[in-house]
Amino acid sequence: MNPKTGQGFEFQEGDFLEMAKLPCVSSAMATNPGSVLMRGDLTPEIIHSPHVSPSAFAFLGVPPILGRGLFPSDFRPNGETEPVAVLSFQLWQKRFDGDSDVIGRTIMLNDEPHKVVGVMPPRFGWYTDDGLWLPLPTTDRSLWVRPILRLNPGVSSGVAEQQLKALLLRIAKDSPDRFPKGGWTVSLFNYLDITSLSDELRSSLRLLRYAVICLLLIACTNVTNLLLARGTTRSREIAIRLAMGAGRARVVRQLLTEGVLLAFLGGTIGLLFAYGLTHVIVALIPAGYLPNESRVTINLWVLGFTFLVSLATGILAALAPAIRCTRADLNDALKSGGQNTTAGTRTMGLRNTLAICEVALAVVLLVGAGLAIRGFAELTRLVPGYDLDNLLVARVSLQTKNYATIGQRDGFVRDALERFRVLPGVLSACVGTPPHFDRDSTYAIAGATEPAHDRISVNFVSAEYLSTFRIPLIAGRNLTAAEAALGDPVALITQAAARLWPAGVAPIGRTITLDSLAAPSASWDLAPAKTSKELTVVGIVGDVRNYPISNPRSPFPPDVFAPYSLRGSIRPEFILRTQGNPKALVGAVRATLRDLDKDIPMFPAWSADKILVQEGVQPRFNASLFTALGVSALALAVTGIYGVLSYSVSQRTREIGLRIALGARGGAIQRLVLRNGMVILGIGLLAGLALSEGLTTLVRSQVFVVPPNDPVVFILVSALFGAAAIAACLLPARRAARVDPNVVLRLE
Repeated sequence: MNPKTGQGFEFQEGDFLEMAKLPCVSSAMATNPGSVLMRGDLTPEIIHSPHVSPSAFAFLGVPPILGRGLFPSDFRPNGETEPVAVLSFQLWQKRFDGDSDVIGRTIMLNDEPHKVVGVMPPRFGWYTDDGLWLPLPTTDRSLWVRPILRLNPGVSSGVAEQQLKALLLRIAKDSPDRFPKGGWTVSLFNYLDITSLSDELRSSLRLLRYAVICLLLIACTNVTNLLLARGTTRSREIAIRLAMGAGRARVVRQLLTEGVLLAFLGGTIGLLFAYGLTHVIVALIPAGYLPNESRVTINLWVLGFTFLVSLATGILAALAPAIRCTRADLNDALKSGGQNTTAGTRTMGLRNTLAICEVALAVVLLVGAGLAIRGFAELTRLVPGYDLDNLLVARVSLQTKNYATIGQRDGFVRDALERFRVLPGVLSACVGTPPHFDRDSTYAIAGATEPAHDRISVNFVSAEYLSTFRIPLIAGRNLTAAEAALGDPVALITQAAARLWPAGVAPIGRTITLDSLAAPSASWDLAPAKTSKELTVVGIVGDVRNYPISNPRSPFPPDVFAPYSLRGSIRPEFILRTQGNPKALVGAVRATLRDLDKDIPMFPAWSADKILVQEGVQPRFNASLFTALGVSALALAVTGIYGVLSYSVSQRTREIGLRIALGARGGAIQRLVLRNGMVILGIGLLAGLALSEGLTTLVRSQVFVVPPNDPVVFILVSALFGAAAIAACLLPARRAARVDPNVVLRLE
């Protein structure tokens, strides 16, 4: 269980140690996320290093693939910890080439030697995917942590909340300043409920549930149609059984048994198919949507659910045919094998109705698939205002005594840019951040009464920023290299920012006041001794998107680009435009930084196009799921139409033979059968489109933003379904046209 008290409150390690002693708690663990500097043969690198409590690895229950996890013996009685570390699988592969002899090796973390004691499996990623885990010391009881509690069997969350609240009330008496002033409550949440699934995946799985229900209904309808046809062809057999004294309940039980057996056979085949399909679905799930520790597999719960669904499907699908067959008129059923009876005609009407329902449900799924694909297409056509292809982003940390002043930091940036620009394969290089990660500030514009936005995004860049990101200059001029290096109070603004000025006022030459310039972050940035909050606009550039893209039609936000030397950032970010794959230059970038200063740590480099890749993972996932389900629904519905028409042809063989004997041509017979199929298709299609219109609001809110009442999707779905249904109708129609009247009349 994950405890929470209220906004602004953070649990400390002392709180966690007391929580672990509560009577309701069977075991507990705590985590403190952090990072360390790793040195070695490669360039020093900053990596994630969550600190965990002694019971963490036993609590999580995931054994390492090499060595061991952290043991209680790694935690000293005085609160200090042994210098040991457990590596993630990715870090083991990247820094140690997967060497199995890594256990016992000494590594330097924050310039202190640590012994490697274990390597975790590939999918284990507790607070880090490519870092390592360290023991959490208890020397500082005020250190904030994230606790998780496992309750004793039989203890309810209400009882646990009462015990936890009593503990926190005692702590609040000693440290009242730590708790929210307006009062607070204690709540326990199931950890899996609040962390295991991202909001995007929750919405995707919610849609998947609805879609699977539709697909199950279509499959049940097909099975019912199959059993109806089978029951009708066996009407003479059932009539004879009833005439000879068989009880109706016995016959119904037999038909139900056969239906359930067919359903179980189908469920078994489905399980075998699902076993292989599970790997495909897992591959489609976007990275970060599920915890790395999770396993998607077929377990006992899935087997039990499949058993119950197969049982229910078999009973429901076989019940109606069983009741209809046992209630048929015996005299009518015993005549001519029951092929041309009124009962057969009534059954045909029921089968047509079921086929119409199949078509309607399949259309709903196809419309959902169309909307998902259309939404993903919208994203691929998105114009963010910059070009992220072939961009490498490399960030370093200047948190050393050699870079304590803004001049020292700016000097390192200038030297690094000069060396990066001459690397083979580099087209341009700049400093700044990708637009997706801008900072923001409150602002003021002379003459503007009310700001159109509460805050404005600010990015501190070098003169090559526009050319590196290929952002067009609309009016005015770009920053000069001297202005960027010397911190002149000038700025570029986007077209969206230019519209913040009063109508008729040209922004170029005017000033904008940024409050954040006067209050830099002490832990991240430095500022020149004389920093003005006012910047003079010297140019207007094209708009850029710099927030998570939830709507490609949303207005562009306003942005300001100022000289990087107005901020002596502790973590400058370099962006290199390359001729080919940017990741091929990671080694050269590391070597360049090592030549400049071998002690400068570098964060893991990444390709800038992952911004848009991450934006597209949910639409791509939804489009893939809905497309697969839509195609399955289309296949089932077309099969249903084919089955209905084939059965209709077999039922009307005598009629068709008489028509041909009286001079009807093959084309007329084909049109007769096709007309029946088109009626089913037309009614089902209209019903499905009407139902889809009512559901598109839900689908659009989950898959992506698409035009309201999008006619393209509805037209394409109608055309696709129509073409598939006509193809399914042609085979029974051609078979009907080839009926030999001599054979039919001879049987009569």
